Amino acid sequence: MYSEFEGQQEGERILYVARPHQLAKTIAIVKILILAILFASITFLISPYIGIVAAFVGLILAIGGIWWNTKVFNTSKTYLTDRRIFRIEVVSPFFQAKRALFWTEALKAKGFAPNIFWRMLNIGTVEVQPKMDEHESVRVTDVYYFEDLSNYIDKILYIVKNTPEELTTLRPFIPKPAGSRT
Repeated sequence: MYSEFEGQQEGERILYVARPHQLAKTIAIVKILILAILFASITFLISPYIGIVAAFVGLILAIGGIWWNTKVFNTSKTYLTDRRIFRIEVVSPFFQAKRALFWTEALKAKGFAPNIFWRMLNIGTVEVQPKMDEHESVRVTDVYYFEDLSNYIDKILYIVKNTPEELTTLRPFIPKPAGSRT
């Protein structure tokens, strides 16, 4: 169902690939465009001569912001496998941060929405907390069906702790409404 990823171990089965929701990317780009337009407009109102330079700077900000947000949202991925959660996140134009947490080291998963708007759209954050250091948790933002994914991760954690042999028969997560996930 899913392709391989860099760092995948031999025999590791991918259960789901979480990517940021497209709406979050669109909102981030719209914010950048609004800020660039406001910057150029306010500067132009203060002084038309400086406003011409500000319009050019605003254009560069808009282009740079669109490029950066597109890169971040297209590159950021989280892989749920039968062994671990593996997060790839862009931290600069040249580097990516990779974070892995094996299921045997994980304590629990929780899902939450940052506000009521995102909750209505069923988009939120899933956080998998490790047993030892709470500052080393894996946080996946802008996930569609975040509560269902959190419950799925809890199911994985339960299986790993109680009946690990059942992990081979666990079906991949399908981000659809309950009842239509076949």
